[in-house]
Amino acid sequence: MSTPVSAAEHDLAALADHLDPPEGYRVEIIAANLVVSPTPVGPRIKIASRLQYALRDVLTPDLEIAQTATLVIPHTGERYVPDLVVLPETLLDEHIWKFPATQALLAVEITSPGNAETDRVKKPRGYALGEVPAYLLIDTEHGRWTLFEEPERGVYQRQTQVNTGAKLLLPHPFTGPVDTARIV
Repeated sequence: MSTPVSAAEHDLAALADHLDPPEGYRVEIIAANLVVSPTPVGPRIKIASRLQYALRDVLTPDLEIAQTATLVIPHTGERYVPDLVVLPETLLDEHIWKFPATQALLAVEITSPGNAETDRVKKPRGYALGEVPAYLLIDTEHGRWTLFEEPERGVYQRQTQVNTGAKLLLPHPFTGPVDTARIV
């Protein structure tokens, strides 16, 4: 069952489509607000890059990892730009930049001081509403990795948390654990 996007949400989407953010910034729609935030800096880029290599080792060839994909939450019109997202490879053959969140298999957010609360509170709700089967939050401030799974009516029903340095088992279609010690 899908919920129609309201006129206000549509107006935000139209405005977001026509914004020209300053160089080094990106536009997201989070909790009915336009959010213009800086793109990741060195340490976050390094974590994302290392995680991308680690994920490649535990993914089937029909899936791809992207660092700049915009996910649209169909029920709310929100748009998120996760640090990493796993999508079917065939979807990335299309000449589009907005992808339905329902097609994502994993969204990954890496906290920074300016976005930590959004990543910890608002995005789990949004990704769950978007029916993303798994959301991985890498909380650099607290040295924790939290895997949210089993979205149901905007809430993830299951959470697995490990401290940085431990191995984290990812759900199907991933074929093995990720060693967090090799990433951060």
